[in-house]
Amino acid sequence: MDPVETDRPQGSEKVESSGHQEKVLLIELQVREYISGFLWLGLLFALTAGLKVSLDSSPEATAVSVSKAPWVFGAIQWMLQRWPAWLSGWVIPLLSTAVLVTLPWWARKVGKRWAWIIFLILSLIWVGLTLLYMFTG
Repeated sequence: MDPVETDRPQGSEKVESSGHQEKVLLIELQVREYISGFLWLGLLFALTAGLKVSLDSSPEATAVSVSKAPWVFGAIQWMLQRWPAWLSGWVIPLLSTAVLVTLPWWARKVGKRWAWIIFLILSLIWVGLTLLYMFTG
C-alpha cells in the first residue's frame, strides 16, 4: 500500500465531527444547493407562467402617467408610486442587497438563527410589497 493513500481520508465517510459541530462534505453541500436552486427556479417559473399582469397604461394616462412593470418588480413599483424615486428606486434596493450580501458575516457575529430571522423578515417585506402592487395596483 502506498503511504500517500493511507494519509488520505476515505470517501465513504459522510460526516466529520469537529467538537460539537458536524462538517458536511463539499459535494453534499453542492447537491443541496443545486436541488434548492432548481426548486426555487421552478417555483418562480410557475409563478411567471400562472400570473397575468397587464403592461398597458392606465385609463387615466392623460392625467397621470402611471407605468406598469412585470410582477417581479412589483415591490419597487409600489414604492415608486408612493415615495421619491431616489429612495425607492436606489437606496432601499441597494440597502436590501447589502443586507443579503452581508448575511454570512451576520451569521458569524449574531448567530445563524438571527441571520435566518433577518433573511425571512426582508423576504416577507419584499413579497408583501409585491403582493400589494399586484392586488392594489
